[in-house]
Amino acid sequence: MNANAKYSPLQKSGQQHKMSGADRRTRPAEVPVLKLDALQNTEEEEEHLAIHVKDAAMKIVSGDLSAMSWGSSASTPTKQCFTSKMKDSIQTQVALNNEESLQLSHRAQTQRSPQYSNKPNQHSPDFTCKNTTLTSFNTVQVNSKMRDAEGLTEERKLQAVIEQVMVDQLSRAVISDPEQNAVSVSPTSVPPRYRRTLHHTQVKTRMSLTENILSNKLCFQARILSRCGREACRKLIGFFFTCDQTMTIYEYRNFGKNRWNALPFIARGVYWNRGRPYCLQDISQGAELHFCTDGPHLPQSLRQQPCLSLTVTDVDDGAKGALLAQSRETLHHRSEEEINEQNNLKEIQGAVRDRLRGRAIQTLISLGRDMQKMFDLKADDVQQKELLRQSLMGQLCITTQDFEAVWRIVSRRVEGRANPTDVMRAVTGEMSENRKALFLKVYVKLDPNKTGSIFLSDIEKFYRDKQEADTALDPCLKPDFLAFIREAGKVTKTVSYAEFEDYYEGLSIEIFDDEEYINNLRATWSI
Repeated sequence: MNANAKYSPLQKSGQQHKMSGADRRTRPAEVPVLKLDALQNTEEEEEHLAIHVKDAAMKIVSGDLSAMSWGSSASTPTKQCFTSKMKDSIQTQVALNNEESLQLSHRAQTQRSPQYSNKPNQHSPDFTCKNTTLTSFNTVQVNSKMRDAEGLTEERKLQAVIEQVMVDQLSRAVISDPEQNAVSVSPTSVPPRYRRTLHHTQVKTRMSLTENILSNKLCFQARILSRCGREACRKLIGFFFTCDQTMTIYEYRNFGKNRWNALPFIARGVYWNRGRPYCLQDISQGAELHFCTDGPHLPQSLRQQPCLSLTVTDVDDGAKGALLAQSRETLHHRSEEEINEQNNLKEIQGAVRDRLRGRAIQTLISLGRDMQKMFDLKADDVQQKELLRQSLMGQLCITTQDFEAVWRIVSRRVEGRANPTDVMRAVTGEMSENRKALFLKVYVKLDPNKTGSIFLSDIEKFYRDKQEADTALDPCLKPDFLAFIREAGKVTKTVSYAEFEDYYEGLSIEIFDDEEYINNLRATWSI
């Protein structure tokens, strides 16, 4: 054949298909061999198999039809019989397959979950106990998630309030500082209407702030010591600046659902107590801060009081330690008189609380009613002191010496402006701040508008008396709460904050464990 002869496309493809691996070019070692011959054999076998299957089917059909007469056409009954037989066989096979599948699925389900093989009796004690345990577990999980969400919300709200306070402090311009009015100007040389001019304005006042000065601060939260619900529920946040030992307190209120604003409550300044200014070490959890009531931002109800007393509820101890190390503030040593007064007061409180155990709730409720009668009489200071002495000696069995010692200690703390409420609180003591925080949360739930009183209908709506059995306290020591509430509000159909607080202050004396007391309040009021 001529070397230049041309091959047809079919001949080229056949020739290339018959080429072996040796005739091809050199193949790398990592590339596998492409076996096209084996692929062709497989396709041919599949074609032959399909032809055999088709022939077998034709033979079966022809064999079935061979029984019919060749001289006549297939009758309709014969076709219907053949069709009905085919349908019957198909239906029988489907039924058998369904039965086998149901049996297999039942066996598989029995093997996977044997505990469900026998349906449990829903009225049995074991089933009821399991359901109760599961429900309580789910409730605990939901409550824990709600507490975490509330804690996160409170933290974000506090951060927003702190930012508002810092902006408010920085926005106080030097030219509008009230201290500018104190510049000494001769009244004869300058007319009264022009007493303050640009030439008489200071460039920097003592109270002017910068961002660097504001950064050295201690933030703390506080509450007002009062038997009025409107005042006791105020949320206060304070700042102590180490640069000049000044202090300011703001109140943050909610306007709407998610809007919180910080309003000035006590102006920034240096405040004194017992002859010395407040220092950084005086800011600690449970410490009391006392202020005069002549401030410009205080409400009218507080201005009528002789003294404003606050209790620090929360403080950042880490930030406090860092500020103490940074400012190198010397440790303030209390005088021997202060130490003796504190020890004497603790001793009196311990003895009184020991005598109250077993009747604390009834006694504190009675003392609160005597206090309200005293205020209704509008007696002067001397008469109030005498009435309070008679009530405390009769209800708490304290001596005259102890009463005079407590009155003297409280008077020195508030610089001679002692209040009967503060004296009674000093004698009986208060619950811890953790308990007080939860108690205030319960009260705000019952009195969301902070009017100072709770409707009986709201108490009966939220109260859960089923949880009273959960506490280990003797029922004889814990009177019926609803009976006490109905007795207190039988005339006005409301219960005051003071009466509500007296009940739970007495319950706090009866219950030693903080966790038990907190769980009792949470379960009773679904907090």
